[in-house]
Amino acid sequence: MRSRALNSARLISLLFVALLALPAGLKAQPLLSSDNLSNWTNGCWRCDIDLQYDVIHGEVIRFSADRLFGATLENRVRSDSEYPELSWFWSLDPFLEPAVYFSLEVYFRARDSRRKYMIRYVWDSSESVGQVHTLDKKDKSWTLVVTGEEAGPLRWYEVRRNIAEDFAAVSGIESAVDVQRIVVGLGSDDKRKLTASGYLSGIRLSPQPEPQWPEARLSSD
Repeated sequence: MRSRALNSARLISLLFVALLALPAGLKAQPLLSSDNLSNWTNGCWRCDIDLQYDVIHGEVIRFSADRLFGATLENRVRSDSEYPELSWFWSLDPFLEPAVYFSLEVYFRARDSRRKYMIRYVWDSSESVGQVHTLDKKDKSWTLVVTGEEAGPLRWYEVRRNIAEDFAAVSGIESAVDVQRIVVGLGSDDKRKLTASGYLSGIRLSPQPEPQWPEARLSSD
């Protein structure tokens, strides 16, 4: 029994050392949290962005605005990952009418062509999950509904998105990507004057292996 316990302890120790030896670019990277909120640029007009305690996630970032396009956080991103996955949790206080509430814009460059693109992930309480909208005529930016009309207030929703996979799905281009900048906050495409507040439990970037590229392109309008 003692020998088995020693072998288990040795295995755990080796695994721990192996994890520490991984290159920094292969580890999950916290991009936004309560610890580094001050590093992000605050775009706030008639709004508040502060920290609040949540019984599930601990300290979370609270956004509150009487004009939805006025509460944003922005920062540049540095990562060696070719196929990054972004993950986050978000939640809304009760809202009165359907609209785009939360949005997270990812600005990135395709490594093959060096061209720049943007995907905006949104919580849209008026549309179903999976809807895609092209934002310009040159096919360089899109909106993707990742939390939709089925989601209610006062609940946390987790989102995990592989940027390279989503880029291939909406554009048909299979390429590694370099994430360069992220803008997150309460935001409405039509900039209606709506009062809203919500919460974000950080943003993490995790390196992923090369994806199984989607066979069909997502339809967009």
